[in-house]
Amino acid sequence: MFPFERKRRLPNVPIFVLTGEVPENYGGVTTVALGRCNVFAEMDDREITLLTVSPIHAMSIDALRSDLVADGRLDSRVNLRNPWSDILQLEDQELNRLGSSASVEGHVEFPEFSGEFEVRASSRSEGFARVYRYRPDGSPAISDTREIDSEGNPSRRLITAFSRRGNAVGQWSSPAELYRRWLGFLTEAQEMSIVIAERLSTSNLFVNWSAENVVFVQAVHSHHHSAGALQAFRYPAPKAKFYRSLDKREMVATLTGQQAEDLRETNLSGVDNLATLPNWLTEEPLKSPTQRDRLAGVIVSRISQEKQIDHSLKALNMLSPAYKGASVDIFGDGDSLPALEELASELGLSEQVAFQGYVSRGGRKFRDYSFSLHTGKTEGQLLVVLESMAAGCIPIAYNIKYGPSDSITHGVDGLLVEPNDIEGLGKQIELFGSMSETEVLRMRKAAIRRSRDFLPGKISRRWAEELHGAIERKNRKSKVVLPDGYAKLGALRVDEHGVVLRLRVSKDLAAHDWSWAKISWVQRKTGIYGRTSAQLKREPGKLVIRGRIDFEQLEHAHSRSDAPLGLWVDLGDSDQMQRVRIIASPNEEVSRYGPYRLAAASSGNLLFQFRQKVETHESENVSNR
Repeated sequence: MFPFERKRRLPNVPIFVLTGEVPENYGGVTTVALGRCNVFAEMDDREITLLTVSPIHAMSIDALRSDLVADGRLDSRVNLRNPWSDILQLEDQELNRLGSSASVEGHVEFPEFSGEFEVRASSRSEGFARVYRYRPDGSPAISDTREIDSEGNPSRRLITAFSRRGNAVGQWSSPAELYRRWLGFLTEAQEMSIVIAERLSTSNLFVNWSAENVVFVQAVHSHHHSAGALQAFRYPAPKAKFYRSLDKREMVATLTGQQAEDLRETNLSGVDNLATLPNWLTEEPLKSPTQRDRLAGVIVSRISQEKQIDHSLKALNMLSPAYKGASVDIFGDGDSLPALEELASELGLSEQVAFQGYVSRGGRKFRDYSFSLHTGKTEGQLLVVLESMAAGCIPIAYNIKYGPSDSITHGVDGLLVEPNDIEGLGKQIELFGSMSETEVLRMRKAAIRRSRDFLPGKISRRWAEELHGAIERKNRKSKVVLPDGYAKLGALRVDEHGVVLRLRVSKDLAAHDWSWAKISWVQRKTGIYGRTSAQLKREPGKLVIRGRIDFEQLEHAHSRSDAPLGLWVDLGDSDQMQRVRIIASPNEEVSRYGPYRLAAASSGNLLFQFRQKVETHESENVSNR
């Protein structure tokens, strides 16, 4: 009898899931990250590694893993790693390898170990603030030094790792530099590895980072733009730095098809690396609905301003007398909790609204309630809506972009309300309360049935297919060496609405078979980034690009700072993108119009500048053929 061998679905390479931290009271993105690790581990009966980068886990990573496994929130086949913890735990030989590419400067004198594993010290006169970290055996491990100026503001930073003998073995000028080296250290011995970056703030630390043997997958969990920017600007800049390098990634996983489409339409994506992979359920759907109090409502959410939970309280207060018996229990915590408690008291809802605090595995709470409320400003795809539907708890939700409508069919398995329509929210609560038992039972069954479309087995198989495709894309990219080069300004035309650029691509760069082009800009001071489509045209012996930037597209950057925007050309095909500078004659003013000025820096790089003093509208069309 031959032993049974399970067929592997996932690529047979190390898989790392990258996030910032696992806080005690965690929400949606962390739930998804843990769930992804668990499902992948179960799928192929294999090890998966969850990477956290926060220093809060320096001394506690092993205890954290033990607690998560004991509580059933983490599969025992999932390992946890953290760079700060690794420096404390690695043997000296491995520490030397981690710090091998870092030169070390200066000398740090550690205080004698007193039993405290973390000691803070600062000196205004000597111009530093420092954190000393020790190993359990008392040996010095990490010195994290911030130089401070005469006014007490931090300037330069140095993170130094020490061996058990007290020798400095590595030094980095920022956490991001340490984290990038650490990720390289974890993967450099492998022929190929996969890294799935989950959290927005952590992904920002790896902008433009890549390695020949790493497939980097960017998961996009939320709206591409902040709610404030969406309201203020017709062309809002993306809210995270990592959007600059989406085309450099082997795979970008969006939660909904509309998210993917909008990435293309807003020119944030050009290569063919987008995959729509929705969240999967973390709790098993009910087999059949259970009885509950019709007017018992629930909210499971982080309590923050962007979640707009105050809208639910105001809607509850507007209910007609026949529905004043409706109640809402709120599970979660956050910065807005005190203001929300005060609002509930002001509205006289103390008997109807109960703040229950944070609970782990909050998705199970929906089984005890009849309806749930979801009033956030922007979302990716609401896992909490799926959890509610799986429990037969009818979601009543704002119909925001990328959100509930991707899961809910209005009137069939849930109820949708126009965003910010508090009165409409109240009316939908009343509508649900007025339905017959037969109608409600039908809706509960439909919600449970719909939730089964998001079972882990179905979606994890799609993940496996896309990850195999990402490795193939990586292999194709490795066989093509993209040439260096630049795009030279040939001519431009300025009118009251914007500027049209005509660019000629340098010879080596023009030889590649590019299929698309875009013009991009970055405001270094604020990190604001934007991109617009451009036309590629092959003329005898040359490749010409023509693109237009509307002044309106720059309003977000202009509102934040008068700092210049660096201009670039992005050339791409289906697999990869090359970003090259646009050059003109050094130190030359190329054109001006009102508050806008195009000029070349001393390096020749073309810059878009905002003149603080608005001059009389004038423009100069310059040709540099």
